[in-house]
Amino acid sequence: MSAPLDPVVARTLDTHLLQKSQKHTTDDDPSSDSDTDSLLDAADPIFASHRAARLQQLSSALSAQKTLLFSSHGSVTTLSSEKEVMDIVTSTTRTLAHFYHPDFHRCAIMDRHLEALAPVHVEVRFLRIDAGKAAWLCGRLGVRVLPCVVGWVDGKEVTRVVGFEGIGEGCKSGDMEAALVRGGLLVRDKLGTGGTLGEDGSAMNKNGAYLGWKNKQKERGDDDDDDWD
Repeated sequence: MSAPLDPVVARTLDTHLLQKSQKHTTDDDPSSDSDTDSLLDAADPIFASHRAARLQQLSSALSAQKTLLFSSHGSVTTLSSEKEVMDIVTSTTRTLAHFYHPDFHRCAIMDRHLEALAPVHVEVRFLRIDAGKAAWLCGRLGVRVLPCVVGWVDGKEVTRVVGFEGIGEGCKSGDMEAALVRGGLLVRDKLGTGGTLGEDGSAMNKNGAYLGWKNKQKERGDDDDDDWD
């Protein structure tokens, strides 16, 4: 297990991912992450005694981040077979799968939240699969209500969100993030506060700038989860 990130390094990485997601940039330009000094200076200008250690940790973390992004992390991947899901779950450290129905409105809402989370939580591989194409796996996992989001760490299920139970259909992406952090799938909160979903599914603040949300629970307003049996 890797050592915990220095808080300043963690904050720098999170800000870096949020900015890249806002600008829709990729990591195919090696020079984009080369100036680690300026990244850290922006995060905490007074840290001379820890500079060398933080620079080394940030450089290693950025390298690991690039590797994940080139391995289909950072976005939501739509799969067409149960075998693909099982292969990825058993070979990836952290995996999330959304079992959905293409005609269910709530599944579309869930998709938008996961699409907002995936670019900033590159430590997790985000997947989605039509439950109708995964009948055996849904039966094996006991998936009966959609949307259903299941999270695994090292192939072991650690958390599950059924419908919008506990967070409400009117939740924000930060509420979903907080639930997945509590469940042990996401490593930490990375989104800010006070935003809404943009038309493209991105996390936006009240002025229309990319931001996102933190944990701000809302009451669930109804109980009509889509039972797809």
